[in-house]
Amino acid sequence: MNVEENMIDVQSWTGRTMEIGFTMTAQFQIWLVTQGEVEVRVNGTRSRLRAGMALLLDRGQITKVERTDDSFHMTMVQVDPFDLMAAPLADCYVTPFIETIGHHVLHPTEPGHKAVLETLHKVVRSLQKDSAFALLDATLQLAVVWRYWIQRPPVTRLHGQERMQRMISYIHDHDTMKLSLEDIAAVGGLSRAECCRYFTKWGDTSPLAYVQVVRMQRAARLLRDTDIPVAEVANRLAFTSVSHFVQTFKKVHNRTPLAFRKLNT
Repeated sequence: MNVEENMIDVQSWTGRTMEIGFTMTAQFQIWLVTQGEVEVRVNGTRSRLRAGMALLLDRGQITKVERTDDSFHMTMVQVDPFDLMAAPLADCYVTPFIETIGHHVLHPTEPGHKAVLETLHKVVRSLQKDSAFALLDATLQLAVVWRYWIQRPPVTRLHGQERMQRMISYIHDHDTMKLSLEDIAAVGGLSRAECCRYFTKWGDTSPLAYVQVVRMQRAARLLRDTDIPVAEVANRLAFTSVSHFVQTFKKVHNRTPLAFRKLNT
């Protein structure tokens, strides 16, 4: 579901729809796990989120979903914090903190976390109501969450974070192409060996292995959202052999393209 004008974006994710791999947050983002569990790395640090827990992310955080349960369900709320209050207040309570709060895991058994989690659930319930004040209520509640968050100790951006962001963005922007290790390393201003070390540190993977994951995620979207033949999907992703494409797809998604399409359409 999306709120009018996209001021507050709310999406539901399940084990089937949550893509495995890196993403980068462009806005204030909240992951509220309601069922099952998910294993995720945030800036290279692994966390396991279970039902009832939440993850708060500020802008520019590098996340990597590694595994989800089949029963996994999560609500993701995304909003620009500058939209939560008037400009004079934003100058005092958003601008100084916008890139220093990092990420934070909320657990219902931790002191002080329960009240914030309850407020997050109120945000989702408010946006689900057919009410003229739904957006106002959700905005006020998110401002309370933001107030809690900016009182936490500031976080220093990690060394190399911008390099990693550039390389991940490049891979996603060229996911129909066969990228080389040299291509990726050059975007990050690194040697090939340094590039490999970055991906190992931040995601326990190699650059080229991640390229394959991203390309197969593109393939999955094409299979799920269109009715084009498997051979055409392979062709769009620059595979010269359909059998090679099928083998690669099965390695990532644990089923053939046709089986995947049947399960997801």
